Amino acid sequence: MKRIVGWLFMLCMLMACGDPDQGPPLGPFAAIKKTETDKPFNIDPPTSRSPAPFSYTSSNPAVAVISGSLVTIKGPGESTITASQPGTGGWGPTSAATTLTVTAVTCEANSVRINGTCTPVPKCVEPAVLTNNQCVVPAADPPVTLVTFDAKAWMGVSFKKDWTTARDFCATVTVQGFDKWRQPTDAELKKLVESGELAGHNWSIGSTWSSEMGSISSQATHIVVDLATGATEERANAAGAFVSCVH
Repeated sequence: MKRIVGWLFMLCMLMACGDPDQGPPLGPFAAIKKTETDKPFNIDPPTSRSPAPFSYTSSNPAVAVISGSLVTIKGPGESTITASQPGTGGWGPTSAATTLTVTAVTCEANSVRINGTCTPVPKCVEPAVLTNNQCVVPAADPPVTLVTFDAKAWMGVSFKKDWTTARDFCATVTVQGFDKWRQPTDAELKKLVESGELAGHNWSIGSTWSSEMGSISSQATHIVVDLATGATEERANAAGAFVSCVH
């Protein structure tokens, strides 16, 4: 009997039998260094006697996310990458961890990093001011609120500018986290007036610029819409009118 037990023990050693309560020892799991602009890459797993497949997790999804073994960089910082094997055959489960370090891209002067991309610092159009690398409008007192109508968001009307400044303001401002605003058409403004949705939002009600070009040949003009009545008129671009932006 002792010979049989001894023979089985030697056979198990030769065949690398595992302890069902203990995972196999894993080989080195090297630290990973990347920059935030690197392309997705596959993880090189540690070596293992177990045939079970590895799965991977990232402790910091703001730095990296993992699908299968493919890692996609999301931003600078550090994340712990864990490689795990389930129990299989004679082997128990096991895991190993390493550190992924992602270095930020150095941006040139007068540019900032936004979502991993170096972007020129925006030039804000008054009354917007640069805040956290975005052009935002300081809060008014009493506040001017957004209007949601016709599947669009409308920025509150509160100040006057010439037409070109109004256009540039809408193109560069960020309101409640949204950018890429635009000037509304005269038809959109008239429809907004007819809806009655402007009541109670503390908007300045008066002649407001639209994106519709006028027809006077002697000077550059655009159509303004009276937010009180919906009436329209043609006005020189250099003149003043209230500014409306739509998203």
